[in-house]
Amino acid sequence: MRVRSWLWGLALCAAGTAAPAAPELKMDLPDWAATPVADRDLGHGVHMLESFGGNIGVLAGDYGVLLVDAEWPQLNDKVRAAVARISDRPVRYVVNTHWHWDHVGGDAEFARGGALVIASKETYRYIVAEQARSDAAADQYPPGAAVAPALTVDSGTQEFHLAGQTVQLIHAPPAHTDGDLIVRFVEADVLQTGDTYFNGFYPDIDFEHGGSIDGMIAFYDTLYALCGPRTRVIPGHGPVASRDDIRTYQAMLREVRRRVAAGISAGMSEQALIASHPLDDLDRTWGGNLVKQPYLLAIVYEDLKSKGLGGR
Repeated sequence: MRVRSWLWGLALCAAGTAAPAAPELKMDLPDWAATPVADRDLGHGVHMLESFGGNIGVLAGDYGVLLVDAEWPQLNDKVRAAVARISDRPVRYVVNTHWHWDHVGGDAEFARGGALVIASKETYRYIVAEQARSDAAADQYPPGAAVAPALTVDSGTQEFHLAGQTVQLIHAPPAHTDGDLIVRFVEADVLQTGDTYFNGFYPDIDFEHGGSIDGMIAFYDTLYALCGPRTRVIPGHGPVASRDDIRTYQAMLREVRRRVAAGISAGMSEQALIASHPLDDLDRTWGGNLVKQPYLLAIVYEDLKSKGLGGR
């Protein structure tokens, strides 16, 4: 069932700020009661839960369960049921890959159950400053849905051991935002990217919170280097991917950047660029139903213009 459009985190600006608002990414929210949560077993105690929002990583062991991201709050009961089918142990940790609501909306319920919520310092700041006070989306979230992470991690890589896995929290360079964490399950050979990577969709680049098209393109070299030939990649959205998919996605982003930069160099306004439909051929593969061409063009255009175009 189609419901009211939600303005994604990129469109949520703190009241009173002077910076221009980012382009709006409008989505139709689903009938939550009819929205399933699917489980894919990746082996070694690692699972991927997939539903309307961001993918969830699950690591289950005798001590308890680690979640990577927590979905929309409206899906919390279904996520809990899916986790209970994997393990009867409690959820002890929730790692946030970034601050957007479809990844952290379920944090509060897990925190109330005793889970430790972990995020980067940047993600902590954005959750506190943006999500908790956002009037634009307040009617979409139950009271108390926002919760500040209890533990923040610095830049670099943090490592711990749980359920027979070496778990690495890798602070990504500015790409999708400036505070994304990549989670690596070493022995399982699984890498979870959050929204630094969408499999099968155009990206959502949060340039208001440190993201950029050039940062995204450069980051895929780092992401590719973390993958082996058999690595399974859990993207922020979409099905499980491989390292070859990472290279394909990087090539698409380079082409998007090239076309937007060409339009800017030719003196086109943002509206004229969007009206010219320069990505129509790419839409057949990447248009999907998550990020549409006009939104991506607007984000990349404003990003490049804000930096005086820049060159690569």
